[in-house]
Amino acid sequence: MSQSSLSAACRFAVGVCLAALVAHTWLVMGLIVPVTVAGSSMAPTLSGPHRVYRCDACHDAFSIELDQASPEMVAICPRCGKLSAETVSGDLQGDRLLVDRTAFAFRAPRRWEVVVFRSPEDAGKLCVKRVVGLPGETVALDGSDVLIDGRRVAGPGNFDYETRYGDNRELRTGWRLGPGEYFVLGDNAEISDDSRSWPTGPALDVKLLIGKPLGVR
Repeated sequence: MSQSSLSAACRFAVGVCLAALVAHTWLVMGLIVPVTVAGSSMAPTLSGPHRVYRCDACHDAFSIELDQASPEMVAICPRCGKLSAETVSGDLQGDRLLVDRTAFAFRAPRRWEVVVFRSPEDAGKLCVKRVVGLPGETVALDGSDVLIDGRRVAGPGNFDYETRYGDNRELRTGWRLGPGEYFVLGDNAEISDDSRSWPTGPALDVKLLIGKPLGVR
């Protein structure tokens, strides 16, 4: 290879690296550094580290999130309710996401949209949840129902969003979101750390939003 060809190849390689870095920084997160789901708060929509089982009784395959797995390595089949100890796989990593950082550059998040944001408790930690309450709305939780400005709203799945012990008590009567504030919940609501339980309060500031998942790698 001539010196000019080598120089051109080096410039091309540098250009590709710079383009990938710019894309990762400003356009799509997860191209270079993996964005991996670390917990089960959005299961079954998104999976964290998990293990796949096969039911001894009905032979149906199902997965169990590791942060909810039994130390005895047994699981309850969601189809027939029988205990199963047969594993199909070892421990698998969580879903790897591509995050569209431009998703909310020209529009606001919509209700029931899945979003990625920096944790209000730790800005160095990324979270993924579902938008439930929008700026200016009053959000309340009545049993397993979500009330927006006093009216029940139906989500995209059969998610039980009731308040738990230690959750913000004001959500039972209603929490008013300010301008640029959102209320977010995890699909696996029983164990999700979300707007119901944050010590900083139920509101997610729009400044913490990063984007929305494009898909799973």
